[in-house]
Amino acid sequence: MTWQSSVSMFVGRVSCPDANTLVSPSSVNARASSIDRFYAATHQTLTQIPPTFFQTYGDDMAGLLFVGLISCTEDYFRNILGFVLATCPKARAHAADEKVQLGSLLWAGDHLQNRSAFEFMAFSSAENIRKALSNFACHQVRQGGALDGMLKEYDKLCELRHAVVHSGHLVAGKNAIKLALRHSRQPLKVTLNYAGLQATGTVCTALVQSANTDLFETLVGRWAQDWRRLSSWDASLEKRLFKQLRSGFLSKRDYDNRAIPLVSAERLLQQVRKAYNL
Repeated sequence: MTWQSSVSMFVGRVSCPDANTLVSPSSVNARASSIDRFYAATHQTLTQIPPTFFQTYGDDMAGLLFVGLISCTEDYFRNILGFVLATCPKARAHAADEKVQLGSLLWAGDHLQNRSAFEFMAFSSAENIRKALSNFACHQVRQGGALDGMLKEYDKLCELRHAVVHSGHLVAGKNAIKLALRHSRQPLKVTLNYAGLQATGTVCTALVQSANTDLFETLVGRWAQDWRRLSSWDASLEKRLFKQLRSGFLSKRDYDNRAIPLVSAERLLQQVRKAYNL
């Protein structure tokens, strides 16, 4: 025994398992819309995990589930912005000077996915989401609109997420001040129960839904006006492009559950034509 070993046990040098054994091909439906991927990813946490789970495993595990909800929300923005770049000429022109990480290019090879542009970005703050929407989609969040309001609520969750991810659930002073928490002489810990987790999930879902609606409205407006002014516009592809737009934003789950109007693509096209006098 030496004095150096008198404070803690040391097991020696340990190797990480082969990374290939820790990953597997994703079973995500690549043809599903971005919002339906979000719904599918959060379904287990929000609808399948019972209240008794939290009684058994405690709030620390709930904190990890909470981080998972934020991660699913971030992934929605990567997916939908990738779709916007792949679909919208105006967004592509606006984002032409943005940088892409070399690693994304090397990994994707000849099959570069547009979402690769966002691999180096974190969408765990309202500011980052606003910047990405502006820089890559040429979309400004309307002040006072639904998306603006939900981004402010989402920012509160992101302050709590920082505590779970970076400081063992303990809230740092900067985050406590931003959240306007009551001052405490003792450290404050993020403590989530079943109801709290459901509430955070509702915020994430409302944010995604408002972003999905906002971007759909913007891109339909560009289809009806901006795209037609481009020299690349092909009138024979008008209907196909509209249907592509709709399918990229349409939630099949909401449609099947009758949570949105049961309107056919053809009927919707007629309504848009009327709204824009086409």
